[in-house]
Amino acid sequence: MRAMQGEQSDQLPEVRHRDPLRSARYVLPTTILYGAGTLDQLPQLLSELGVGYPLIITDRGLGATPIPQLVIDVLRAAGVKHDVYADVESDPSTAIVDQIARLLRERGNDAVIGLGGGSAMDAAKAAAAAAASGLPVSQLTGPDKVPCDPLPIIAIPTTAGTGSEVTRFAVLTDLDAGAKVSVASLRIMPKFAVLDPSLTTGLPPALTASTGLDALAHAVESYGSVWNNPVSEGMALHAIGLVGQHLRTAAARPGDLIARGGMLAAACIAELAANTTRLGLAHALALPLGATHHIPHGVAVAMMLGPMCAFNEDVDPSRYEQVASALDATSGTASAAIAKLCADLGLKARLRDFGVREEDYDRILTLATRSDNVLANPRAAGPSEMKQLLAQAQ
Repeated sequence: MRAMQGEQSDQLPEVRHRDPLRSARYVLPTTILYGAGTLDQLPQLLSELGVGYPLIITDRGLGATPIPQLVIDVLRAAGVKHDVYADVESDPSTAIVDQIARLLRERGNDAVIGLGGGSAMDAAKAAAAAAASGLPVSQLTGPDKVPCDPLPIIAIPTTAGTGSEVTRFAVLTDLDAGAKVSVASLRIMPKFAVLDPSLTTGLPPALTASTGLDALAHAVESYGSVWNNPVSEGMALHAIGLVGQHLRTAAARPGDLIARGGMLAAACIAELAANTTRLGLAHALALPLGATHHIPHGVAVAMMLGPMCAFNEDVDPSRYEQVASALDATSGTASAAIAKLCADLGLKARLRDFGVREEDYDRILTLATRSDNVLANPRAAGPSEMKQLLAQAQ
């Protein structure tokens, strides 16, 4: 059994045991549409919802590409009145969500379309809830604080990473507190998720890689979670296999629709699993790294996923061997398979590249230890263990 640096070799790690009969409730209120050309069904979906004046919410980066115009053209061809908000920042703030909610109320939009990656979709979900409730989003953060149904939400992902199109979470940044906060409610799950791989072909290789590693982390952490269940396990393992099969190709050949579709499916399926299980130490640490040092989420997760797997492999080797096998690895360990995948994708970032110093660890760990993702991890970890994981990514 491997011992982490600084850990006594005769000290057994604390294992969290799974209960195979643990009660689980799986709910999916989102209708998923998958396949090339599914964007064309958008006017029909709005009609099914009984709405006709949506606000398209997207981020600044995507707003400068031709993709929003594709959505606008589909709506215009069907005579659907609409507005566009294209100023969501990376890691959307509670302030920007409140601003969007005010616009929704002032203009009278009756639905939102979240177009983009996790930032745009999370902003759209949170703004739809804030607009309908009339409350500032700060009063909606936390579990089940949304008091009424939001405006109907349609999510159209243009990256294959977060799976926000099928989640009950909207992750935001509280700039005053310097911390990540979440709106967590089944009510904010989109009514429809439109997974059209043709909308993801323009994603650059580096973003394809980092968002793909985020999808992989969702699947791996869900599969390792002590709160998993037979439904989530099957989806998580399948998502891992899809990433192993398609991520390298999607990054190397951006126009490959089969690979792009495979990664869109992987991101969606992985988050369907994680919805009921929570995640693990990789996300518990990655979210504070984004809040404190503005590290792009997928990059932060990619840096922490390998060290987390190596840490957990000691207490549940067979489960992580299955992860390695699903990734079609020959190395035998999940941590080695993930390290090779990162190398193949050219992901070489380290914490120091983003200005993270050892003296910053305590602040990061203060935020990380508040996360229930720590409790879902199969091997118990306190600040000292998580500090060692950070050191491995330094």
